[in-house]
Parts: sequence; C-alpha cells; structure tokens
Amino acid sequence: MKAGLIKTSLVNFPGRVAAAVFLPGCNLRCPYCHNAELAEASVVSGPKNPESAENDYVSIEEIYAHLERRASVLGGLAITGGEPLLSPALADLIRKARSLNLAVKIDTNGTLPDRLSAIIGNRETCPDMIAIDVKTSPARYGELTLEPNAGAMVREAIERSIDILSRAPSTVRVEYRTVLVPGLVREEELKAIAAIIPHGADWKLASFVPGACLDPSLNALDPYGPAETARLVAISKNLIPGAQLR
Repeated sequence: MKAGLIKTSLVNFPGRVAAAVFLPGCNLRCPYCHNAELAEASVVSGPKNPESAENDYVSIEEIYAHLERRASVLGGLAITGGEPLLSPALADLIRKARSLNLAVKIDTNGTLPDRLSAIIGNRETCPDMIAIDVKTSPARYGELTLEPNAGAMVREAIERSIDILSRAPSTVRVEYRTVLVPGLVREEELKAIAAIIPHGADWKLASFVPGACLDPSLNALDPYGPAETARLVAISKNLIPGAQLR
C-alpha cells in the first residue's frame, strides 16, 4: 500500500522533530477536510494518484527505510490520515518506530473505540500522544458520516472513545481538537463538545481555512473574523480551562 510521508515536520508532533505518515482511508466525509484524496482512498490500495506531484506517496517499506536512516535526527513519528485506526499497517508502523526509539503520536477521529482501546491496551503499540478530533456536537455527527442513518452509532462511538482516553495511562498525552468551521461549530456546538470532554482537557481550537476542501462549496466560506473567533475561544475557555486557539 501507499501512504503519504512528510520526511521532517516541526508541526505534526508538538515539541518534537518528527516524520509524519498519512495513512489512507476514512469512515467520515467531513466537508472541510483538506485530505480528500486520502479520505476517499482504499486502506489497501492507497491514494488513487500515488504519483501526484503535490503529495509524496510512498510504500510502507520506503517509510521504514526513511525512519531507519533518520532515526538519529528524528524525535518522533506522527501517524495521521485519513483515519489511521482503519489501517492494517498501523500496529507494525508503531512497532517499527518503537524499535528505533521514536515517540509515537496518533491522530484519530474517535469513531473506532474498540480499535483505539486495543492500541492503547497493548504495551507494544500504546502511543505517547493521541490527538482526537471532536468535530462538532454529538447530535450533528450524522452530517459527517458516509451513511446518513449512522449518526446515532457515531455519536455513541465518539463518547466511548472520549471515555477510553479519559482513562488512558498517564504516560499518554491526550489532545482534543476542534476546527471552528462556520455553521458546523458555533457557540451551541462548543458547549455540547465541552459537555463530553474532560474538564481538565487540553482542547485546541483551530480556525477554519478554506481551500482544497472536500466539499468545494466550502472554499468560498469565510472563516470567523478575529472578534467572533476570540468570543468563541473565550466561551470554550470558560467551559474548559485548557481550551486555547492553536
């Protein structure tokens, strides 16, 4: 299979120089997603256009070779997607990073609690950091699914994943992330999110960035302005003290 690779990143793993691997396949279709090719790719065959000039898609074996060459320089490996918990390559990729003494971070959408629990519960695959995207209020997750009638199941899965992460080993740093997408994340959605994440959560809010969105109509959507962004961040911080704009 093919996966995306950023050979050296200063932003994908907080506090570490890291390589970033983008595993293909996703079970959500968030309209603001900037990784549409990965989201729509097969978890087996990978992106439809692995030779794209815009993305450095390589084989898993090439990723292993890169990590081996750069292990003395890198401090970690960030594994994202798509949704990496869908990938059959995930566990071995974590083990490879561990064998090279690299810290591991996983980005997830939180919809696969059983797989999340299995990864955390195995000493060989338990990561050093997990970043979970809480995309909107639980009641609105049906708008992001491949099957409109799956909304209730997705809501339950998100809440189970948050519960699992709230009980994760103390060695696992957990970050909650929400993109301030106008219309999808408003004051009422932020209050609903705050009601399901831990009060002491590290909650990172990010401004919506139009351009290359999965739903092209969102490319014409203006992000919240500075005043509204500050207001929403202040509301979030009042609910969850660790909330801050990323």
